Formats: sequence, structure tokens, C-alpha cells
Amino acid sequence: MKKIITTVILAAVVVSCNESGSSIGNVKKLENNDQKAGYAYGLSIGEQVQNYSTSLKADSLNYSELEKGITDYLKADKKTRDSYSTGQQIGKNITDFLKMQKLEGVVDEKFIVQGIMDVVKKKDLLFAKDSIDTFMRQYMQDNITRLQNENLKKGNEFLEAKKKDSKVKATESGLLYEVVTEGTGEMPTENSIVEVHYKGQTSDGKEFDASQEGQPAKFPLANVIQGWKEGLQLMKVGAKYKFYIPANLGYGEFGDPSGKIGPNETLIFDVELVSTEEMPAQQQQQGQPQLSPEQMEELQRMMQQQGN
Repeated sequence: MKKIITTVILAAVVVSCNESGSSIGNVKKLENNDQKAGYAYGLSIGEQVQNYSTSLKADSLNYSELEKGITDYLKADKKTRDSYSTGQQIGKNITDFLKMQKLEGVVDEKFIVQGIMDVVKKKDLLFAKDSIDTFMRQYMQDNITRLQNENLKKGNEFLEAKKKDSKVKATESGLLYEVVTEGTGEMPTENSIVEVHYKGQTSDGKEFDASQEGQPAKFPLANVIQGWKEGLQLMKVGAKYKFYIPANLGYGEFGDPSGKIGPNETLIFDVELVSTEEMPAQQQQQGQPQLSPEQMEELQRMMQQQGN
């Protein structure tokens, strides 16, 4: 949906540009077919924008800023449009980078902006350009180490507190689970294809993933993290469980390459097992290439470095 919005109404994502003009959307009457065509086109776009904004829930669009962005874009010349749009995209890239690397609130954006502008305006630099790569590699590695230590400590404290809850059970591997509703159907095996509703959160309650409402996710059990693989085999169809998954049974010390799950992050999953079926024998025999823990760790490290 976001791609459609970007393609159809580039102007809608450009928020503010130099001085804003007055609104151009104060028409009270449509006097000819050209005006009707323009208005109808606007209605079509508006429907998409409204649906997109609704899908964002708490992060829904500010419609006043949306109108301002459209108006400013349409009134600007090409150079202004291109310059401002480029600045907006750079700003988004900066935000995405800080979010992915868990540096929000750690690195002040104003220093990033000054670094950009000092280069393009050919000012004296406060940092030697030939030392940037070496410095940043070390800084990012130090940041990963910091996050690994902080998240592991926080996660262990969270899990220890959960162990004191009489409703929470533990397996030998360290997986904690809570039976919300017991099921009555079949139990999956490691060769099963399962269908589930789920919601994933970090230990501080931040949601990072979920199945679509009314549309359960379906996948081979062999393809999921160890905590899920073990936990789902405890369930019967119809059951609802809550999993508390330590990092070593989740995404490990490097986390998810997308940045949604940090290094050594403890995870919480609400899971409902909708159905289970055995994978066809031919697929079981073919199997899937399995990576050793060392290979998986190296792959995650490489992906993390690429994200830098």
C-alpha cells in the first residue's frame, strides 16, 4: 500500500518546503468536466491515503501537514522540488539507520546534518575523512557489544522474574511458556507444517511482528527459531500459549538483520495453533540445508555488517 501511495501521490509525502502557501482545496462548486475530473482524481487518491493512514493506527497521518506538503510541492519549481525531496529522503535514511542500529537518543541528528552540510558547503571539517571508515567500524562494533550486554542483562532479569509466576512453566532448554487455553486437537512434530495466529513483542512490550487479522500464518516448523520449534510441539490444535524466549533460542547475539529485534533480545510471543499437517514424505527426505550454530552466527554477523 505504501508503494502505491508513493507512486500515485509523490507530493503527499513531501511535508513542507520553504514558505507554505495558502490552501488550494477550498472549492465549493464544480463548474465543468475538467474540474470534475480533477476532483474525482483527488477522491480516488484520498481514499487510498485514508486507508493507508488508518492502517498506521497510532502513527496515522497528520492531514494538515499532508495538505501543506501537497500544496508546497505543487507550487514549487523543479529545482526546489528535487532539492527538498532529496532532503526528505536523506532524512528518512538517517532515521532508518538510527532505528536499525538502536542509536535513537544516542546519536544526536544535528551532528549528522552538520556533517552533511560541511561537506556540500566545502567548510573546514571537524573530522578527518580518511579515518571515517576505521572509526565507524569500531564504533558500530562497540555499539553492538553494548546492546548485547544490555539486552542480555535485561532479558535475564525479565525471565528470572517470570519463573516466579506459578502459571509459567520451563523446559530444560530454558524456554518459558504459559498455557492460556489448552487445545484438544493434534500436536505438531518437527516435520509439520503449522498454521498460527501470533503476535511478537520484546520484553519491554514493543510489538515487532504479528499475523494479519483473520489470516493465520502458515509455514514449516523446521524453518522457525528454536524457541518456536520447541514451543509449538508442546501445543495441541486450538491451544493458545504465551512463549517467553531467551536470546539463545531466538535470534541470538546479533539479532534480526532487519533491526526489529536487537542483539540478545528476549522475546514474547502470543501464539494460537490453528492447524497442523505433516510435510509430504518427499519433502522430508529432501530436507533443507541446515546451518550449524557457528555458520548461523557468521551469517548474522555478515548481514549485520552489511546493514551498517
